[in-house]
Amino acid sequence: MGIISCNIFEDEIVHLVENDREVGEVIVIKNENSGGIVRKLEKIGCPLREVNLKNVDEHRFFREVHLENTEGVALVLNILEIVGMNKRRKRLKMNVYDAILRMSLFSDALLLFYGLCGNLLKDIEADFEHLKCPVITLKDSEGNIVDDCVCATLGGKTSFIEVVKSLEGNRTFMLTPMWAANWENMVVANGFARSLELLEESRMVFRVSKYTQVAKINTGLSYQHDFHSKVYEFADYYGLDVREIEADLAIFERCYSELKTAVMYPS
Repeated sequence: MGIISCNIFEDEIVHLVENDREVGEVIVIKNENSGGIVRKLEKIGCPLREVNLKNVDEHRFFREVHLENTEGVALVLNILEIVGMNKRRKRLKMNVYDAILRMSLFSDALLLFYGLCGNLLKDIEADFEHLKCPVITLKDSEGNIVDDCVCATLGGKTSFIEVVKSLEGNRTFMLTPMWAANWENMVVANGFARSLELLEESRMVFRVSKYTQVAKINTGLSYQHDFHSKVYEFADYYGLDVREIEADLAIFERCYSELKTAVMYPS
């Protein structure tokens, strides 16, 4: 079973692994984005292997080379680069689609820790329905693909709307732990500034957008130790007030559990 995600959902993945006793082995596809989740998995004492997969043949023979003696669920994690919704947005779709095609060569099922991402991925399940390996995205309890990482972390579209209503009209920027941890890069990736060297540009964007506060989305997870300080660093930089909002991990837990059950006990 494989999970394809960007760094934004590192904590949620670690949470699932830590609480799943049926996972027999965790394998992380080693790349320039995998260091963070490897450190977090090691910190919770999770045995894991890192594997370099450089070409299609190494993916094709992955199962017989790496999974021959695995007991329980073998979970393969592929952490992709964070690509925002700016002019590089098509790269996100290309990266995800490429990862699916490669990992489908050895996976029984793939769970994508992605939402619609500006509708870039709205057809992704249909585009890969021809594969023997099911490809599933994050969905709420009503079967709707979540809009984005914030929507997923808050529990889906209905919950997101309720949270927005509770903000009483205040223009609020929402921060998840990993968004906060990488806020400078995320601001650039999402087009608020042209580069890290020109990060100052984003202050004007936030002023024009009339943001007044930042919501610290509390997931209840403690894998990202600097979450609190990063939120206040962000708030200070843009002159925003801080308020806390509770997250809901049900989407991640349900989607993961349903796909794992389908893999282990096929009908």
